[in-house]
Amino acid sequence: MIKIITDKISSYTFAELVLFLFERKLKIRMPISSKLRWKFNISSEVRFWDKCIKTDGLIWPDEYKLRFDPNLPLQKEIAELLPNQSEVNILDVGAGPFTYLGKVHDKIKLRINAVDPLADEYDKLFVKYSVNPIIHTEKLEAENLSKKFKENSFDLVFARNCIDHTYSPEESILEMLKVVKKNCYVLLMHKPNEAENEKWRGLHQWNFSSQDGAFFISSKNSELNFTKKYNNICNVECFYDSSIDMLYTKILKY
Repeated sequence: MIKIITDKISSYTFAELVLFLFERKLKIRMPISSKLRWKFNISSEVRFWDKCIKTDGLIWPDEYKLRFDPNLPLQKEIAELLPNQSEVNILDVGAGPFTYLGKVHDKIKLRINAVDPLADEYDKLFVKYSVNPIIHTEKLEAENLSKKFKENSFDLVFARNCIDHTYSPEESILEMLKVVKKNCYVLLMHKPNEAENEKWRGLHQWNFSSQDGAFFISSKNSELNFTKKYNNICNVECFYDSSIDMLYTKILKY
């Protein structure tokens, strides 16, 4: 914790740091920014992946193994959203150290970029455990995608169990929409109401949910109907798959 504080102290006021420490110690929510709270909780994500790599997947060894399979087909629910062309560019946002995406398609050549704000920390884990990912994850926050990639660059932008861990899910999704091409999709796959399920601990500060097919983003203090607010720039389809406890949000950019 001390190292994290000294690393970030130049970015925040002393008062903000004190409030955060009081929040952690007293377990009382303090009036600090969502970005500050995110900054000081990211170490939990690094610890998770450290344990995951060390144990070859924790309680998910089969899924972990698939991430090292160069011949893994692109998942059906993702492939069906690709445009009808011979080559496509896909962006995996918040990919973690190893992208979830399959690497091959029987008819389409895939070019996959993976980004995550903790990529530098993952690189250290690769050295620590002598692991080599098939696709290297680059360091980039979801909220800053258009600072690295040009608008309308990708044929599909994907995110799985990560955007609800960002400091601004709304901004992150808008950035995803900037870099995806027109008439192409952003696909989100997330556990519903994960912040409530995790009792608002660590990076779990946002709930994703669906009401009457609309996509909602909510925190302890706010609720946003994303479908309604941005219906002028995109079409949103949101549905829940109870068999795998997953909320799918398909966003078609106009």
